[in-house]
Amino acid sequence: MDSADVNASALIAVDWGSTHLRAKLVVDGEVCASAHSADGIRDLGGRDCATILESLCGDWRRIYPGAQVIASGMVGAREGWIEAPYVQAPCELGDLVTGLVTISTMTFGEISIVPGVRIDDEACGLTDVMRGEETQIAGLLSELGAEEAVVCLPGTHSKWVLCRQGRIEDFRTWFTGEAYELLTHGSLVSGDGSPAVVGSPAFLRGMDSVEALGGLLRQIFLGRTHMLAGRLSSSEMRSYISGLLLAHELREGLTYARGLPLFIVGDSPSAKAVSIALEHRGAAFCRITRDVHLDGIRAIHAHRQGVAPQ
Repeated sequence: MDSADVNASALIAVDWGSTHLRAKLVVDGEVCASAHSADGIRDLGGRDCATILESLCGDWRRIYPGAQVIASGMVGAREGWIEAPYVQAPCELGDLVTGLVTISTMTFGEISIVPGVRIDDEACGLTDVMRGEETQIAGLLSELGAEEAVVCLPGTHSKWVLCRQGRIEDFRTWFTGEAYELLTHGSLVSGDGSPAVVGSPAFLRGMDSVEALGGLLRQIFLGRTHMLAGRLSSSEMRSYISGLLLAHELREGLTYARGLPLFIVGDSPSAKAVSIALEHRGAAFCRITRDVHLDGIRAIHAHRQGVAPQ
């Protein structure tokens, strides 16, 4: 970026979640710089969000003074920078654009924050929400087209999203990733701290335990008794718990998907684990590893500008 054209079309795409902050500079449709830090919304410690973002990528805005900034994720939560109220599902790309919330800063001018999505089942008294995943889905909607499909976004709170007619129709959340972290730190089934080995015999034992009598809570405890009986070693405990929790998510998620085309998004350890678990179950799916968050930011930006995304 030594001799930048300040008149070039520039966009700064920000993915600001609970535990991470990632930014990419897009100039004339091409990613020409990226930056990341561990300054997640959970770890602000009273620090100012504008100062954190300025320290990460403020130079980009000074080189490209016309660059527009669009951010999504927990940055728009109640505990984030500014609350971006949820858009109600079913919703489409235009609804996300309409729901954008702006905040003024010294360095970046106006920053736009993407709203989350909420769905309510009044009959059952249930509500589900997402923040950040809606941007990833926005990056896939044109690819999915008008047909029905289910998109799985594995992670701390795994999302299974039903897409239809180019919109987010419905979705479900599973607590899989966070449950794994809590269970494998300081509990009876923490083992010796050895990391889970996805696809290992212990992982598959956990997966295959999903139909055992007693349900999830009993099956978790049986991991401890497997170790006491010598069927599992302490180094295999996390593998067992990982397989068990994933198996429960997949059993419910695949029922929810009803045999529709299934897409797994991401190249994270969680996405790889879900892919291996689905293969073990013999379920068909398509894996998408590109940066669909960036695709979503581009789509939102283009829709707002009234042009086709680059």
